[in-house]
Amino acid sequence: MRLYVLVEGQTEEEFVKSVLVPHLWRRRIEVRVSVVETSRDAFGRKRRGGGRRWGKWYCDLKRLTTEQHGGDVRFTTMFDLYGLPKDFPGLCEHASDRDTSRRATRLEETMAAAVDDWRLVPYLQRHEFEALVLAGLPALAGLLQDKDDLAGLEEIRTMIAQSSPEDINDGEDTAPSKRLEEHIVSYRKTFHGPLVVAETGIAALRSKCPRFDAWIAKLEALGGQP
Repeated sequence: MRLYVLVEGQTEEEFVKSVLVPHLWRRRIEVRVSVVETSRDAFGRKRRGGGRRWGKWYCDLKRLTTEQHGGDVRFTTMFDLYGLPKDFPGLCEHASDRDTSRRATRLEETMAAAVDDWRLVPYLQRHEFEALVLAGLPALAGLLQDKDDLAGLEEIRTMIAQSSPEDINDGEDTAPSKRLEEHIVSYRKTFHGPLVVAETGIAALRSKCPRFDAWIAKLEALGGQP
């Protein structure tokens, strides 16, 4: 089985390469990752990642599904629920749903309907990639040296002690990434994010993030027994 994963940016790309590829290889699933193309520079070179237009994501998904034929190929996505492009299918219809787990599921369904390929396993990370970082705070602590940053990490730990990392909301000032940036000055998503999730390990991430766990289970089911 070949699995193509379309992601938003470099951080998610590194997560797929360092965590998802070796994990699914044990199930005889070959994983290939692509980052959405957002634009071209003055020299015509492709710029990847960080795009906020569904039209670009859709074109990349349709390109993948059109180029890759056969029943032994699957496709999935890793996009953040927080900050979805305004033209994302169904976003206006479901934006008022306060149950963000249900909202994410419905938006996955509208994305799948728009792409219209039975081989797509749509996935939206609730609420964003940094939820996985919040699930790995011990690993993040090992990467910090500044005492103020370490104190900030403890503030985050106390703040979310009674919550699942996936429950941390999608407010403009309270989303997982905003909390990390506010309390840990040195935090850099593209540097710390991949290192934290790789060090934490997929088993620990799944135990703390049930929606993420369900996605991984769907992907595992595409292959054989480990």
